[in-house]
Amino acid sequence: FWLKQSEMRLLADRRPPSANVPEDRPPANPPGAAAVSARGAGGRMWSRGRAGAMLWCGRHCRVAAPDAPLKAEEGGEAKTATPRDVEGLRAATGDGARGGAAEGERSEECSAESGEDDATRDAADDLEWAHEDGAESEPCLTTAIEAARSLSRTLTERSRRLLPDSPVSVPEEHDEVCHRVQVLFDNGWKDFREEESRRLCDELAEGRTEFTLHFRGHDYLFNFGKASEASQTNTKTGKRRKLRIIEGDDTAVMELPGEVEQLIAEQEAFGPQSKRGCASQSAIGKYLDGNPHARSCFEEFEQHELKYCGEWAVFYHSYSFAALIYEVHAAVASVLFRFRSQYSALPRILVHEFLEIPDAATLIQRFNNEFAEHKRDHNPGFRKVGISAMCSLASTGPEACVARVFVSGYSCKDVSFRSVLENVLESCYVPKENVTSLATKIIKLSEKHSLDVSQFGGRPCHSAKPGHLMQIFIKRSLVDQLVYAAEPYGPVDAERMPVSSYINGDTNFNRGQVRIVAHPKHFMQANLVRLFVASADPTFHKNRGMFQKELIELIKELAEPSLRERAAAGIYGGTLPSWWTAEDQRQLA
Repeated sequence: FWLKQSEMRLLADRRPPSANVPEDRPPANPPGAAAVSARGAGGRMWSRGRAGAMLWCGRHCRVAAPDAPLKAEEGGEAKTATPRDVEGLRAATGDGARGGAAEGERSEECSAESGEDDATRDAADDLEWAHEDGAESEPCLTTAIEAARSLSRTLTERSRRLLPDSPVSVPEEHDEVCHRVQVLFDNGWKDFREEESRRLCDELAEGRTEFTLHFRGHDYLFNFGKASEASQTNTKTGKRRKLRIIEGDDTAVMELPGEVEQLIAEQEAFGPQSKRGCASQSAIGKYLDGNPHARSCFEEFEQHELKYCGEWAVFYHSYSFAALIYEVHAAVASVLFRFRSQYSALPRILVHEFLEIPDAATLIQRFNNEFAEHKRDHNPGFRKVGISAMCSLASTGPEACVARVFVSGYSCKDVSFRSVLENVLESCYVPKENVTSLATKIIKLSEKHSLDVSQFGGRPCHSAKPGHLMQIFIKRSLVDQLVYAAEPYGPVDAERMPVSSYINGDTNFNRGQVRIVAHPKHFMQANLVRLFVASADPTFHKNRGMFQKELIELIKELAEPSLRERAAAGIYGGTLPSWWTAEDQRQLA
């Protein structure tokens, strides 16, 4: 009955999103709290833990079964981008070990030293995934509905395969209810009945955005031509009301309590990931000795590894000139989605860009069928969703060394990405008339706090060290959904798959790469992914909290009631997350 780690799906507690958490906050899913879960007929979910059973209704809302009172826990770009042929702008590669066997003399040297160009070509952050032709068109609700239904079927089929003896059946397609449709009355938002929501979503799934349906004795004209302006109109009285669509929870994974406890104990016994398998730490000393600030950053990351090594796998993503874009993502997510931007930047924010590639399995399939012959993981379609990462602070390759890249940063051509910044702001629903002036203010703010914006028409950082390192903790039960072991340039490294089995081992992770699907749905929730960031420039590293505070103040117009819901729905692809609320989120992040 035990499930393989690579097949688990956790139906965990729901919390207000925050990809980063204070160091003193306990893990969102403590040992023994998880429950076995699966989907039943009509999209319903059941979950049985030690205390009894929980039910998940067709709308993916958790409710308590009679024998198990549920204790509420404290809450915690549709248009394809045009490729940019810019050398040296690429997301960092990842490092691990092939069973920890052949470190030998290679453990003492970073393969990055074999050639500066080779190292930076596959290690540097890119901006190819960012839009350069202005804000994209309104996200397609049809795509969002179909993607959610496809994922629902996938999760259901997997639950059935993993729990063959359970009272679970795969729902018929017409039984799927992955979204709730709401209508705005004078006293607030009210849900349509489940059957009504299903019928509305059926129409949208067929590609129809304007149609008439008969509900409750009346004919209504529904218009979803623009998701942010969706409405229903009574054809007889002409009364028009605003509509919105709330998505279900598709960020769940599954765990068994006994196996979780056993896994956590085993992982804690193995210790911090970067030091497993007697991995050499010489690369850290070689490149950081004489740099007290960099040493301090790595020591802090080592403490994080020690603290979280039980429940969480860790990966390291290096970047330089994409830092400003990542910081803007974090600030927007803080305003709209309660993301705790004081702890880290955010690699991606446009949720609707992940509708077609929501997980690692899909990314692998697309790579093999499409990207492998077209720029591999340099392909903008790959980079919209995928980032490169390493599995150890002491990694030595191939092609990049975490410590070396952190202190040296990357080189690139003298190209201005000012237009990229402006288009990111516009895609995050900053009013078009304010984009140019806001971009100028953001660049000036970056200069003030010593964030390198030389590629955006501003000044370089004071120290000439533009490198940044993001520490990414992913729940072990979620690793296979978001991560795959990779060769340079993105092909699957079959010897290290499934990556959960590899990363859960007591082996040397100093060599090898991974690719991560940086899905904002997961990255903005602290019970699934936790992020921390360090900057090689001491001034910006020290000032980053204040920089984020002032940046959030610059984009405060996104919190205005007239814009906030439209911006959030636009970023999500025309729907809203199930945990989203209408109030200003800045004081809650």
